[in-house]
Amino acid sequence: MRVLLLIKRFQYGGAENHVSELANALADAGHSVWIMSMTGQQQVRLHPEVQHIAVNFSDMKIPIHLYQLIKLIKAEKIEVIHAHQRLPILLGTMAARWMKIPVVATIHGSVLTDLRSDYARRNIDKAIAVRESCFSCIAHFLRSQKKVVLIPNGVQLPAACVDRFVDPESFSLYYISRMDRHHTRLLSMILTEVWPRLLEKHPRSHLHVVGDGCCMPCITKILVQPNFSSLRRSVHFEGYAREVGDHYPDADLVMGVGRVAIESLVNGVPLLSVKHNHLGPIVTVRNLKRMQYANFVDLEVSAPDAHTLLARLNLFLEHRIFYENEAKILQQIVSQEYNLSNVAERIMEVYRKVTDPQGFQNLEGL
Repeated sequence: MRVLLLIKRFQYGGAENHVSELANALADAGHSVWIMSMTGQQQVRLHPEVQHIAVNFSDMKIPIHLYQLIKLIKAEKIEVIHAHQRLPILLGTMAARWMKIPVVATIHGSVLTDLRSDYARRNIDKAIAVRESCFSCIAHFLRSQKKVVLIPNGVQLPAACVDRFVDPESFSLYYISRMDRHHTRLLSMILTEVWPRLLEKHPRSHLHVVGDGCCMPCITKILVQPNFSSLRRSVHFEGYAREVGDHYPDADLVMGVGRVAIESLVNGVPLLSVKHNHLGPIVTVRNLKRMQYANFVDLEVSAPDAHTLLARLNLFLEHRIFYENEAKILQQIVSQEYNLSNVAERIMEVYRKVTDPQGFQNLEGL
């Protein structure tokens, strides 16, 4: 099949990583794949057979982008468009209707944002919800549950199951994220209010920060302050990581949600659900289904504060063996549900249904 993937940005992020890895999986399966997006760090991760077209997407250039899309669809005989993020979803539906081909949209972020356009809502052939919490909202916007399918973002499983070495005398905490305004505000609180108190009780602890972004200078300013001098050796800024998976074997606990949460669990690393506006629990077998509902964001709780976050970290360290054993069980469960190969095949099934709906109805009736 000949597939065009549309996404605005192509740096590190949940949607961006998903698109690059989905493109690679489709190419590995023998499909022809094009990606149209801004330039970004994800480009170097693409399969050699995936063709990337650099476009500086802008609302002011919609007529130009539409012309570029129609020209590409005609030249390459594209069979289906799969759009991600608000503007590409709008452009994808416009081009698809013009060229009389189907369009699929994956909603990664806010439904209100990604499906803002009434034209896009009326013309999407199929929408993919990546988390159960937004399924009903998408169905409401599209006025049809039949148009929505739940398929979580897949991740590449570790090449081999490696037993992680756990030193009971030390503790490596990882914060993995793009450094935007919300994340740097949370990380600032961790560095100034949580980390000094944790080190008092657990002096052989290390905090690793993986990621980069426009707000990173706000974090580095904290490290040069005189009152932080005694803590500098315990904080390590790893910067942008082309392959984040390389860091998980060294982590004792990861803080995060979404893609980071899934990657941590498939690598057998305990996870603490933390977002700038929600502080959840350490994920266990017992609370897994509840945490999966909103992609490992705990919607039932409020924003993290220093006292509660410190209590969560101390809880982990006091019951470390229990959480390590839970992580091993969770690894088996999550690896089956989020296996990229399985997810890519489910998405291919969506493509087949929208490109040949009558044929699929005939097959289902057999």
